[in-house]
Amino acid sequence: GQNRHMTHGDRQKWDDRYGSDPHWQADRMPLSWLVEHTPRSDSGLALDVACGLGHNAIWLAGQGYRVIAVDGSLMGLRRALSAARREGMSEHILFVQADMDSFRPPPNFFDLICVIRFLNRDLFPWLAAALRPGGALVIATLNWQWAHTHPEVAPQFLLQPGELLAAFPTLRVIDHCEQDGMSYLLAGKMTADE
Repeated sequence: GQNRHMTHGDRQKWDDRYGSDPHWQADRMPLSWLVEHTPRSDSGLALDVACGLGHNAIWLAGQGYRVIAVDGSLMGLRRALSAARREGMSEHILFVQADMDSFRPPPNFFDLICVIRFLNRDLFPWLAAALRPGGALVIATLNWQWAHTHPEVAPQFLLQPGELLAAFPTLRVIDHCEQDGMSYLLAGKMTADE
């Protein structure tokens, strides 16, 4: 049990945050790393893990993807859906509420997976497996540098130096950097003839 309560508390925290501050996170998305590193698509399938208020999912839909956007916060998902409706993108996005501790994507399914500002190391091998051959993984998540300005954040929630780079041995790293408290990764799954 301890974990379940933490998860519920965590979910409550996000619900409160999304509920109380309408502008929270509004200026963060879509993340420039995603914009610069996402190939355009004609109906490819994308997964947005911990989609928050849906900025990245909506942007991906605008790039031609069909998107499955998963998050633990129902309040966040409701606001994401209304934002998607406003942008005329709601038909291209399926918003799904899931327990982000136990969420596991199906194997060999997605052309693109993005994970922005979310860290669950147990999910790493599942993300790699969930990509179709030729698919891409885009990650941007807080790292150890963040603790300098936010000492209250527990170290286990922050990536360590080089950790993201080594986290996906089955994928080919295309681009990677660590700066301003974030670790960024673009990695691809080989096709059969590579």
